[in-house]
Amino acid sequence: MSETWLRPGITDAMVRLPGYTLYRCDRPNRMGGGVAFYLADCLAATVLRSSEAATNIKPEFIVAEIVVSDRSKLLLAVVYRPPNSGYLYEFFQTIQELQMNYRHLAVLGDFNADMMQDTFDSQQMNTLITTAGLYCVPYATTHHLRDSSTLLDLCIIDDEDKLIEQGQRGVAFLSAHDLIYIRYAIRIQRRRGRQVVCRDWRNFDADTF
Repeated sequence: MSETWLRPGITDAMVRLPGYTLYRCDRPNRMGGGVAFYLADCLAATVLRSSEAATNIKPEFIVAEIVVSDRSKLLLAVVYRPPNSGYLYEFFQTIQELQMNYRHLAVLGDFNADMMQDTFDSQQMNTLITTAGLYCVPYATTHHLRDSSTLLDLCIIDDEDKLIEQGQRGVAFLSAHDLIYIRYAIRIQRRRGRQVVCRDWRNFDADTF
């Protein structure tokens, strides 16, 4: 979830969803902003990095390790980039540093760069995604105003072949942004069996040895 508007005064209990745990990174010093995600209680997460309060306007993010099953892990990042803010390179550098230890990656968020237009922001996004060897899931426009629609909300994954399904849904009267989602194939890491050979000392005969 991008731009949650959560504050320390809004406790987790106030926005609780039964069966899910909330992980959040609030914007501490200004209105708006903030990122978060809900995770099913049957899964486990460890927050690895999160943005800190800064005088400069920078992307806000939370990056977590999601343990899926049988040791398989997903690196998940949720991002909100305020309009006209820089420092995208630093965010992608953080993702690349962490990604070296993971086989699966998903980055979701509002980047405030209209990917339907050829602008400095969209060019920078495309360059960063391509350079990192990632794949940007293609969506229709996701942000709708009375006179315009733009593609601001993105989902970026490590491998196009892992994308099973994608979609988006409007949420009238709640937000100008569509909800976007994917189904992503995580390849389960199987433990290989190990053969161990040992002596049977129960019938050991020292005289014939």
